Amino acid sequence: MTSKLDDIKELNRDILSCMEHIEQKKPEDESISELVLNLHNLVERRQIILNVLTSTPSFTDREWLEQQFDVTLALIKQSTRILDFRHSLVQVGIKTKRQINVYKAIDSDR
Repeated sequence: MTSKLDDIKELNRDILSCMEHIEQKKPEDESISELVLNLHNLVERRQIILNVLTSTPSFTDREWLEQQFDVTLALIKQSTRILDFRHSLVQVGIKTKRQINVYKAIDSDR
């Protein structure tokens, strides 16, 4: 049981680290896809371990479960913030490309 608790702590650290790396990358950085895939795998592993722990009748550490629930809420909040930020960067990029295309079209008409 202790091993799984340690695994969760390590996964929590890895998830936060991965999110920080994603936040620091530029929108055009191709390594983001790999980071997002890695983040997905980490979250999936965390969920599997939490499912095992919560389905084990002998595991009754309510305080620890509440802490993990709080961590989950914090991760959701941070990931939503990152998603919104990345989405806004993409929208700015699209808008910039449109403006460049407009200028190119104007310039080609001269």
